[in-house]
Amino acid sequence: MKLPLSWLAEFVTVEAEVEEICRRLTVAGVEVENIARVRPAFSDVVVARVLKTERHPNADRLSLCEVEAGPVGRFSVVCGAPNVRAGMITAYARLGSRLMSGVHGQGGVEAIEQAPPLQAAVIRGIKSDGMLCSERELGLSQEHQGILELDEGESGADLASALYLDDTVLEIAITPNRGDCLSVLGLAREVAALFGVKLKEIRLRPGKALKPGSDQVTIAVGIDAPDLCPRYAALPMAAVKIGPSPIWMRRRLELAGMRPINNVVDTTNYVMLALGQPLHAFDYGKLAGGKIIVRRAGNDREITTLDGIQRALMPDDLVIADAEKPVAIAGVMGGGNSEVGAETNTILLESAYFEPMTVARTGRRLALRSEASYRFERGIDREGQVRALYMAAEIIRKIAGGREAGPIVDVDARPAPPREIVLEPGAIGSLLGVELPTAEVSRRLKSLGAWVTSGGKGKLIVAPPSFRPDLNEPADLAEEVARLNGLEEIPAAAPDRRSAAPAAEDPSRIFARASREVMLGCGLTEIKSIAFVASDDNQAYPGIGTGKPVRVANPISAELSELRCSLIPGLVTALRFNLNRQAGAFHGFEIGRVFAMDGEQAAEFERIAGIGYGEYAMGTIGRESISADFFMIKGIVESYLESIPGLAPRSFVAPGATSLAFLHPGKSAAISIEERQIGYLGELHPRAASHLELATPCVIFELDLTAILAYAAAKGRRVELPPRFPAVRRDLALVVEQALPADKVLKTIRESSSNLLESVRLFDVYEGGSLPTGRKSVGIACLYRARDRTLTDSEVNRAHAELIERVRVGLGAELRH
Repeated sequence: MKLPLSWLAEFVTVEAEVEEICRRLTVAGVEVENIARVRPAFSDVVVARVLKTERHPNADRLSLCEVEAGPVGRFSVVCGAPNVRAGMITAYARLGSRLMSGVHGQGGVEAIEQAPPLQAAVIRGIKSDGMLCSERELGLSQEHQGILELDEGESGADLASALYLDDTVLEIAITPNRGDCLSVLGLAREVAALFGVKLKEIRLRPGKALKPGSDQVTIAVGIDAPDLCPRYAALPMAAVKIGPSPIWMRRRLELAGMRPINNVVDTTNYVMLALGQPLHAFDYGKLAGGKIIVRRAGNDREITTLDGIQRALMPDDLVIADAEKPVAIAGVMGGGNSEVGAETNTILLESAYFEPMTVARTGRRLALRSEASYRFERGIDREGQVRALYMAAEIIRKIAGGREAGPIVDVDARPAPPREIVLEPGAIGSLLGVELPTAEVSRRLKSLGAWVTSGGKGKLIVAPPSFRPDLNEPADLAEEVARLNGLEEIPAAAPDRRSAAPAAEDPSRIFARASREVMLGCGLTEIKSIAFVASDDNQAYPGIGTGKPVRVANPISAELSELRCSLIPGLVTALRFNLNRQAGAFHGFEIGRVFAMDGEQAAEFERIAGIGYGEYAMGTIGRESISADFFMIKGIVESYLESIPGLAPRSFVAPGATSLAFLHPGKSAAISIEERQIGYLGELHPRAASHLELATPCVIFELDLTAILAYAAAKGRRVELPPRFPAVRRDLALVVEQALPADKVLKTIRESSSNLLESVRLFDVYEGGSLPTGRKSVGIACLYRARDRTLTDSEVNRAHAELIERVRVGLGAELRH
């Protein structure tokens, strides 16, 4: 934000040096980055009025002018400008003045050289006491077809002061939460509060509308998206004459870093810089139906903006439309189909409040930024719309001859809720480390524009001003109180020793950390992958029971257009990355979130997944190396699940052909707890492995971490003393159908056992040999123990015989001898 101090002086008067103003602003958090002292390209030039003109007796194209310059005096000047006439106010360079020499700097900002002092001259036999100057001679522009014409000015006044040419411009860095400081008024409020002076009141009032007749117009405003545009105000103005802006306005805009265009557009920019409220002017004659509708773009998919570029619209983009078409992208840029041009005579001024996020999102997607969008994104005054229209109308009446063609239409579709903050001044001391009297706290907050009343019992009720949306809680007010007098008033002291109990750690973080330790102990390396994947990856690896993928509205590339439904794509990418760099093996895991649509909303799910490829354990003397296969990855998953206390018994069953199509149909399993699938494991399908150009088997697993944590938390953690009495082991070999899963055998044994059976474990599966075709032998170790005594052989034999009989009948099994 560039702030000319001459403009600031119209809002607040401060008797302080520029350096002190900058110091206090910076200490208060409004950092002044640079001070630019601007000097005019001339000296000793004053404002003068041409009293009369007559033709030069010796030259047809020259005029003899009598010029009055107030207390400076009256002078006779020979002038060759075609626009000179009696009554005009212009620039007079008296004898001794210095004008520009050489190439001018834009607006007189750049350093230039001055010509020698002006001396009296005799032109065609007539003496000329000075000269009337063009803009080029003054270094204001390249215009030299006529002398400078001023709208107003006091005769004899210094021209540099009248045109704000001798000025100091501060370049100020504004933080994202201080949108109120993106205006001269906002910075003036800061200066007034910091120096304890009064802000000058801006008196704005509506003008007189045109009498009913041909020039009076009507406008209807409708807001179809009040969630994105709570308030919209519009003012029609007729009899407007489009032309260049007066020099003082052009100068102000240039000093603030903006390019002058014409008197109407310049007025909207001038008001925006002055008050912080962006405005836009439409050519009323180009608005169909005399309507303004604030709505989402919907089926309208493109608009050509003022810069002549055709922009693509998304259905949720907020647009300003007439009865037929969009005429502007709300808060970002107007449309070329409603642009104010040289033929425009009736305009419609727009002043609205748009929600910051909708402007930021649209502007970022279109890579389109403007001074208006910059302010909307940071939050403008929620109640400043009508005031800005009053100021703009007053200026347009003065410099463009316009008049109000109807009343202001102000639609407040979603009024701002009242804000009140209960503040305990005593609590400010604990936040800042310094105690302040309640009266001083109240004074400082009032200087910022807040309403402060007593809330009883030492409390204050603070209503923040509408132009400060960043003030929402007591800590915000404490910061304001501290920064007004500078943070240096807070003494440097060690904090009080206070006993504070540490907050309880999030159970999910503890669980994830423990899961990470188990995986690292199993020899896997942790990786982290990005959450964006291609649509093909989500189709290939759909994850664990997730819904439709979440599409990214503005993807960073076409290949990363969706959020991942599974962690497997990231692990596979990491595998290929390592193999491409001559790695012979890769074993890794990841803990992260996946995403899927839950109805109309996107939802997140916590997962843990792993991958194995190549040699897993090196061979030693007498032992072969272990490579990644189904049983390796199953062992890792079993080790992980067994490390979780209280987890219910789990089962591994063959998956359906459709749910896990990316896995090998004969070397994969779905993992369930209490009939609910919590994951899967297995070897990649040969088609997937071939697509990845893998030479050896690749195995993967993925588990629902959220579900596992919920089961573990429900069961709870129990700590028991070691058993006092010994256990007795009995082995059991059952011959069952070859297709019968061993897990079902274990489950049937657990359900059929007495309370003496402590555990049951599979230790062998045998097929072939003397066994009949289609049958297999399952070796099971049963452990019996009593909590209150040592079991006798007869008790164990009786319990074991009963178990064998129940299992033999339940499974149709035979004992293998």
